Amino acid sequence: MTPKLPHCDQLPVVLPPLTDELLSSWIHRHATFYDVPPLAMLRHCLDAISSLRAVDLVLTDEQASRVASMFRTDAANVRRMSLSNILPKSCRLIAAKPMQFCAACARQANSSGPEPVRRSQLLGWRLTCPQCCSQLIDGDKRSNPSPFADYWTDALDGQRLIDDEAERGVRAWASPTELARLLLMRRDPRTAHLKRSGSFRLLGVVVPEADAIVVENQISLPSAANPILPLWLRPALLAGVSIVEREGPAMLTWLQSKIIGQNRTRFSELVSTMLSTHPGPEPLSLLQHN
Repeated sequence: MTPKLPHCDQLPVVLPPLTDELLSSWIHRHATFYDVPPLAMLRHCLDAISSLRAVDLVLTDEQASRVASMFRTDAANVRRMSLSNILPKSCRLIAAKPMQFCAACARQANSSGPEPVRRSQLLGWRLTCPQCCSQLIDGDKRSNPSPFADYWTDALDGQRLIDDEAERGVRAWASPTELARLLLMRRDPRTAHLKRSGSFRLLGVVVPEADAIVVENQISLPSAANPILPLWLRPALLAGVSIVEREGPAMLTWLQSKIIGQNRTRFSELVSTMLSTHPGPEPLSLLQHN
């Protein structure tokens, strides 16, 4: 018989979390075990919480301690299962639902109840599993070959750059997350060497193959506000981040020359913010069109 949720400070039975399991997934599995709604399980220790996603994204030290007490573990373990350590600017790259999974780790999982969700399944900059380094497969469980295989080494470097910034707060001269946003800005369509029209992005300047693939497949790339690409297209964006980061600030001048109208002003504003400068003649002189 499935046990009911006890009225006590600590759960009598605690299910061990999987490696890299998302906090809400762990709570959901407990809710299934105790035959209660997942939110009711969470509110057993956090009565004011609004949703399971909220506890994944925004988890205070006090909340982590209360969850840890109920599940008889350490607060540090609870925080590691959440996404609350992700740098705020990198939260744009966190998906609302799992986008990808690791087939190797999924085969090793042995848990009853709902299928576990790992943190890495929501990270929109990952190409490989952070646990076993296997290449991720998209959410519909199809292993689609990427047309950007020639850029794989650069793409892995881009993944590393964003991972270092998002998870550890480490960055070089520029924010790789912000570079990803810049590369998804619209550019002057006259800079594209294609007969067919389309909404071209700066990404195609750095990774030229991207233009043809986007047009051929009639893809509408996301905006800079939501820079998460499908897994099969993601290597292009990550490679672009790596290339721009490696080339240095001078490449931003070249990229800005491919933009017209208000987008050029927006580009300058994003760069000024990224480089922690204030808009003005001196900071913007680096980005002026020659």
